[in-house]
Amino acid sequence: MYKVLLFAAVALLCDSRASNINRHMKILDMDNHIESNLVPRQQTKRFITLTKRPAAKLSHTAGTTLELTCEAIAAPAPSVHWFRNDAPVTEYDKESNEIIDTNASSLGRVSSTLLVSRAGPRAKYTCLVVSGPSTVRASTVVYSDDGSTELSERSKLVPLAPRILVSYKVFVDIIGTNVALPCRVRGHPRPNVVWRDNNGKVVKNDQRMKVLRSGELVIAGLLWEDMGEFSCHASNIFGSAEIKTFVYPARPDDKDG
Repeated sequence: MYKVLLFAAVALLCDSRASNINRHMKILDMDNHIESNLVPRQQTKRFITLTKRPAAKLSHTAGTTLELTCEAIAAPAPSVHWFRNDAPVTEYDKESNEIIDTNASSLGRVSSTLLVSRAGPRAKYTCLVVSGPSTVRASTVVYSDDGSTELSERSKLVPLAPRILVSYKVFVDIIGTNVALPCRVRGHPRPNVVWRDNNGKVVKNDQRMKVLRSGELVIAGLLWEDMGEFSCHASNIFGSAEIKTFVYPARPDDKDG
């Protein structure tokens, strides 16, 4: 069981890292959702749970930005897609609507935020969470007295402090797999994105770790030594934002439980 794997890790690590594992185990809510081993992969139990959603109805004040957030826990690790009146909102917010590639053996808790600048008199926004063949969704109706539904090119260039829209809070996968940790950022001017590894060192592109233009951190051949918190820091002249992703590399030979 995932819980067994994590408690085994606690016994091997110092107190500070052990407390991190316990804290992130609670974030994953493992007791309620996971009842099988990570491996063999074909036996990994699939599940998907929406843990945070926008209110059913929201009011939007003209001239402000409304944030809609969905969070979900799933195996395989999920991605979130946003729709406005049943149409994809990539034209409004490309950064928060891109597909995240995950392995079938993975598990994760994802957070995705949609920034709404102009909603029109009434619009329905839906977050669709996808995990393998499984999906869950949540919708909210946004009311506004601003009749405009499109963002002008000029409005897209308004100075904006960095806002991290998509990230994993916790990510679990098999040792040896290639993984991608998202850090999708919006801001103007375009924010500078810096990742730090589980030892607090700045990630410099090499054979094992690479930061993509999208903000994703790609780790080739996940190692047991990669366990811990990876942080993504985004900054521009108007401010900064940071998220942390706890990475748990699971041993492929833990087949009992």
